[in-house]
Amino acid sequence: MRTIDVYGVSNSLIKTYIERPNVDNLFNSGLVKNKHIIIYGASKQGKTSLTNKHLKENDYIKVNCSPSATILDIYNSIVRQLDIEIIESKETTYSIGGEAKVGLLAKIKIPFFGESEASSEVSTSAEKSKSKQYKTIDYNLSLAQDLSELLREIKFNKRIILENFHYLSEEVQRQLAIDLRIFEDYNILFIILGIWRERNRLSQFNGDLQDRLIEIPVEPWEKNDLKKIVDTGYPLLNVKFDEVVEYIIESCFDSVGVFQEICKESCLIAGIENKVDRTYNITKLDVNKAIEKKLQDYSSRHLRCLETFIEQKAKSSQETPLYIPYYFVKILLTQTFEDITDGLKRRFLQESIKQIHHRPDDVRPSDMGYFLRNLVANQINKSISPPLFDFDNSTNSVKIIDSTFYFFMKNSNSSEILENLIPPEGAN
Repeated sequence: MRTIDVYGVSNSLIKTYIERPNVDNLFNSGLVKNKHIIIYGASKQGKTSLTNKHLKENDYIKVNCSPSATILDIYNSIVRQLDIEIIESKETTYSIGGEAKVGLLAKIKIPFFGESEASSEVSTSAEKSKSKQYKTIDYNLSLAQDLSELLREIKFNKRIILENFHYLSEEVQRQLAIDLRIFEDYNILFIILGIWRERNRLSQFNGDLQDRLIEIPVEPWEKNDLKKIVDTGYPLLNVKFDEVVEYIIESCFDSVGVFQEICKESCLIAGIENKVDRTYNITKLDVNKAIEKKLQDYSSRHLRCLETFIEQKAKSSQETPLYIPYYFVKILLTQTFEDITDGLKRRFLQESIKQIHHRPDDVRPSDMGYFLRNLVANQINKSISPPLFDFDNSTNSVKIIDSTFYFFMKNSNSSEILENLIPPEGAN
């Protein structure tokens, strides 16, 4: 048994995965109900692990969403993974609500067993011989109803997982929220994974989804849950964390990803790469070295992300932009850790930014509204992945959605970070 298989963050299921009744039971109950499942929470908090634990590979097909993905890209990926034969296809333009959309008309070959149709193939075995026949049907693969009818024709009975849903543009998210209602009518069920911390995110796009979804927040992680992780890992590696587990929990700020990484690094620093013959007790010195190692790992990324986040070029030489992202980070780095974890209210941010802004009278509510509405999209456009911040409409506040960023903030010197950030030209 290797340490990297027992502890750490991985795309595959880690050996110390523990089940939590309020999360795992809810997910399992959702699998047997005629409802879509939404799994949400900060990054590295166990969303993918939850699906890996309870689903086999042949139970689902998965689409990894990207910022440039369109509805057609997503639906095309679903069809392609099912090995459906498309005889011919062509782009077409259609209208929904007066708005022109680009679709894909496809002539699709569907197998079935029957007595009528134009073409057939004979399959022979030692026991029986039967004719597999085909029919061709035209579909518009950008329409949820057409795709649903196609999947029903081939007796599709798997779940469709949309990973990284938060990367999609707001327009695509909104359209998918509308389409989910159509898919439900055909019993085509999705599992959506996204980095956000507010309930009813998709219902905000389509109120008809209210009570038609099962929403599963993967946070918070309780102390006892984190302790169960090292209890599970003990017989696998013969390594104990009894003397330091409370200390690690205090250091990771409810992030199971950070907790797992510190446990892994503590073992590796102690020279334990595989299961040992004699029990080893992890020491506080091991943990401190592990924390230092992870802080170095996270700091390089987060500092680079903050620098990228505040970058903004003037549209003309005569105009100095408002530089709202820069002033937002400046306010963020002057707050207490407790205030940051609670979330920064919109009104507080606007008033605080106006007090230090180079053009205070020009910082209007509409400017803040635009900044907050596009907060995640702007980060994704700047290749900040996963995003650090999100605006929670339900609480009207900005929250951190990268769980490692809390660890970085708590263990870093905010004043030094601020001093090292280069202000945009013309900003205070």
